[in-house]
Order: sequence, then structure tokens, then C-alpha cells
Amino acid sequence: MTASSTTTATTVAANMPTLRQEDPLSELFRPTEPTRWKTSEIQGLSRSAFIGMLRGDVPAVHVPGFVAPESASRFEKLIQDKLAPYAHIAGPPVQKVGLAQFEFQAQSAADFERRSGDAKDRYFEAVKAHKSLHSDIHAATGDDAWSRVVSLIRNLLPEYPVIVAREPAPDGRTYHAGIYRSINEGTPVHCDWSPFDSATEDWVINRITRQAVFNLYLAPMAGGATTIYDRQWDEEVHARYRDPATYGYFDEVVEGRDRVLLQPGVGDLIFFNTRNLHRVDSVAWEDHETLGKWQRPRLTLSSFIGLLPAGVVDEKPCVVLWS
Repeated sequence: MTASSTTTATTVAANMPTLRQEDPLSELFRPTEPTRWKTSEIQGLSRSAFIGMLRGDVPAVHVPGFVAPESASRFEKLIQDKLAPYAHIAGPPVQKVGLAQFEFQAQSAADFERRSGDAKDRYFEAVKAHKSLHSDIHAATGDDAWSRVVSLIRNLLPEYPVIVAREPAPDGRTYHAGIYRSINEGTPVHCDWSPFDSATEDWVINRITRQAVFNLYLAPMAGGATTIYDRQWDEEVHARYRDPATYGYFDEVVEGRDRVLLQPGVGDLIFFNTRNLHRVDSVAWEDHETLGKWQRPRLTLSSFIGLLPAGVVDEKPCVVLWS
């Protein structure tokens, strides 16, 4: 090669635009149509399984023994006496420590007709009372389970900020993330899909492209299993099968669909895609040596996980957490 040709090649190369490498996970941060499972097997923990769960390719990811039994027992003893009912729920009662954005949603048809317009302000005012929840429980139990789950998610998706959800600037108000729940009376078939569930107001979580949940199980359960179905929310699900009296759907919506049953052990951690329809069975009544018949609280630490496109709250796509 001559000197002139070398100079020409160098000049051409210098003037060529830099090609931006496509983020291999960028499709996760774009709106998508409902998906179907590629397998009905519950997956062990891996990055590929976690991404598959977010895509809707696999039903769930199971992490056995994330919390040791003795640590879970400390959580149960501390939390069970602090449980209080949800402020609003159009369905069987649920108890909690912490705050659920769900309590401020329009859930039934009647709720949609009587929205007052102040739900967001009331929610963010209520968030203030729970700012020290996780540090207080860490101090009392010796186990910062909340931070450990968040760190796990960061390790699985190191390309993206993992943050507690917040409203875009200039608002900037931060959501509550990480709620202790006891779902003892079961649930109707339902899904958790904020672009529909929260559409009565302009919440930032309405802009997510994927939604999942983690549930960390902190007490033994008699009953209380979760069934996940291979059907995701879409307009037909809402139009044909919505139960106007509750936040759920009529059972016919999942007829003929593949399903998996989750009955984790104490200390197990489960992730699944909440756009998939799912239901929780009621907890069985048992004999207690001093209380007689009782339902042991079906205690979990839970948080939603959403994928938020670039430019909404950060210049990069974000993984956001809220409860």
C-alpha cells in the first residue's frame, strides 16, 4: 500500500460516524404486545432466567433460602403484631406494614366514578410516614433483607440504575418501595399492570414497559399458594372479563391456559411477571395452642419492579421499584 492510499484510508476512517452499539436489552424498555411462555418450568436464579421473566418468556424465578429460617422467624415475630388492613381494597382484605400505591388506585367500577383528583397528593403525603421502615426493621432483626434483594437485582442488571421510583422533575416525589403483606383471604384472578391500573392519574409508573414483583416469604404457609397463568393483560382481557365489583377478572379469562403453582418455603425469594394473570389461594385455618383456630399470617416482603425508558427520570433507562 502506498503512502497516499494509507493517508486516504486514515482520512476516511476519521470522517466515518461512530456507530453506536445497540443495547442488547433495549427491547425490554419499549412497549410490547402480550407474550406467551416459552417454557412452563419455574427457573433457578440466573441473569438469563431473570431477563426471560421480565420478557414474559418464563413463569417465575425461584431463589431458595434467600433468608435463613432463624432470620425469617425474627421478621415474623416483629411484623405480625404490626399488621394493619389496607386503607382501600375492592376484594378480600389484605394486611400490611408499609404502604401500597394500590390503596390509592381506582379498583372497582364504582371507584372510577368517584375519583376526587387528589389520589397522588394523598399517596405521597402518606409515603412520608414510612421513610425509616427498612432501617428500623434492619435494626430490629439484624437482617437488611430489603437492601440485599435490591443488590441482587442490581447484580442481575448492572447496565441500568436500580432506584426507588420517583416522579419526573420538577415534581421529584419518591414512591414507597418494599411492603410487608399478609394475604390470608386469597385474591381474585388479577394482574398488576400499572399502565392500566393507575391510568386515572399521571403516575410515572404508568410509563413502564415491563412489570414484575419479588416476594420474599417470611413465614410457613398452610395453603396460600400462588397460581400464575400463561396469559398477559391486554384490552380484550379488560373488555371481556373484568369484574366490575373488584380489582380482578372473571375466572373464564384463564380457562384453558397453562399455569404454574408456587408454594415456596420459608426464606424463599420469588420473581414473576405481574402482567401475567395470577391468583392467591386463601390460607388454611389451623389449631393454635392458645388462640384456638387461626390463620397464620402469610407474610412476605414484596415490591414491584418496573422498566422505565430513558429520558423519563434519568438519561438512561431505569429499573424502578415501588409497592
